[in-house]
Amino acid sequence: MRKLLPALLLCGLAAGFLEASASRAQEPDIAALLKQHEAILEAAKRPIDTKPFEKAPPYKVGLSAGYLSNSWILFASQYVKYEASLHPEIANLVITDANWNPAKQVADIEDLISKDVDVLLYWPVDEKSVLPALRKAVEKGIATVNVGYNFMDSPWVTGNAYVDQWAMSVDNAEHFARGLGGKGKVFAMLPIAGSSAAVTQLAALRHVLADTPGIELVSIEYGDWNRAKAKQLTENLLQRFPRIDGAFSPAGQMSMGILEAFDEAGRLDELTMSPGDEYNGWTKWVARHGKWGSVTSGLEVGRAAVRHGLDILMGKPVTNAVIVGTRYLTPAEAAKLYDPDRPDDWWPTTLPPDFLPQ
Repeated sequence: MRKLLPALLLCGLAAGFLEASASRAQEPDIAALLKQHEAILEAAKRPIDTKPFEKAPPYKVGLSAGYLSNSWILFASQYVKYEASLHPEIANLVITDANWNPAKQVADIEDLISKDVDVLLYWPVDEKSVLPALRKAVEKGIATVNVGYNFMDSPWVTGNAYVDQWAMSVDNAEHFARGLGGKGKVFAMLPIAGSSAAVTQLAALRHVLADTPGIELVSIEYGDWNRAKAKQLTENLLQRFPRIDGAFSPAGQMSMGILEAFDEAGRLDELTMSPGDEYNGWTKWVARHGKWGSVTSGLEVGRAAVRHGLDILMGKPVTNAVIVGTRYLTPAEAAKLYDPDRPDDWWPTTLPPDFLPQ
């Protein structure tokens, strides 16, 4: 049986990070995480044995969404729908929403298994909790494809379509450190505690800060990709710290919560942000203030997941993972993405009108 590799190991390491004190964030083992990242890249290149899953069309595709309330995830799911519509060999697409409930996601996956889907795409609320259900799928001959920001390596995960979180986070952290001029007290606003995305972002930040000892990471917060929660957590930090020079927040949704808290506290002038992403609320801020820019978020991963799943079903020679890259956008480039006719929770998209979120 294959050994569970970095993404699941990262979850265990993340638990230790939650113990960070208010005055000094706990130091992660950067060397170990760098090794794990290298192992992820090696695992991503490993060929998939597609024979247990190869079959003739038509195909039924299942998508188990850990949540759809997050706007990025909602757009990613629309990309799944759109890509599926382009393939006549896909007869049906069934989507479920666990609404952030790990137990419900397990039940959703088991329900999709009972509906005899041929391939199961999923993004998890909790990576470990879904493994028993994924095992049932694989043992029934259903290919499983992990989608999003987390890489999973397990006998019960057939393949991955994921955004290169390490490269994205390092790129973000390097621009952040330069924006600070190499000094200051900062905090990190990370996604879901215990997720490999959160651990990778923190490791990338620490990796960059190791070369900039003048920057002190004073607190680590987990905003769950949520603007309102990020704002509340930041308000608490503003009560605790008389000065905060910067916030590392790769997700534009959470970045907007941070900015709102600083603005309402009258302390916006002291703040340097890391680049955000393509979230419309963030690019609106960039367009108005000409600061900080964006790092693209890899929304096309939804389309990549569908194609990866089809290649597995068709028995094509494929490797474990399709990796979606990202790139830094200058403030001028990021500002061009802002759509004044759309709400903050919008993302720049090439989706046809019939597939836009309603």
